Amino acid sequence: MAHTPLVDQPGLLGKIRRQWPWVVMVSVMAVGLLLITTQYWRRGALLIGGGVLLGGLLRAVLTDAGILTVRDHKIVDVVLYGLIGTAIIVVAFVVPRP
Repeated sequence: MAHTPLVDQPGLLGKIRRQWPWVVMVSVMAVGLLLITTQYWRRGALLIGGGVLLGGLLRAVLTDAGILTVRDHKIVDVVLYGLIGTAIIVVAFVVPRP
């Protein structure tokens, strides 16, 4: 019986292992959304922005970032992830408290 590498496994588990950078980013953002729904919107927004920045970091350092690879040019993806993540974090700090 031949050994199948973990990332080449068929089915849902194989897809998750192939797209682990995206799963990590979305998991961080999901925790942020959970915080927003529990009335901690500022902390949630910070986590969402941090998740986007983490996605940019993963895109920058990994040769195969899976679905985080939007364009052929890595620098464009990294800059856009950085700008969007930073904008979300800035909004979380700028919006005044009630």
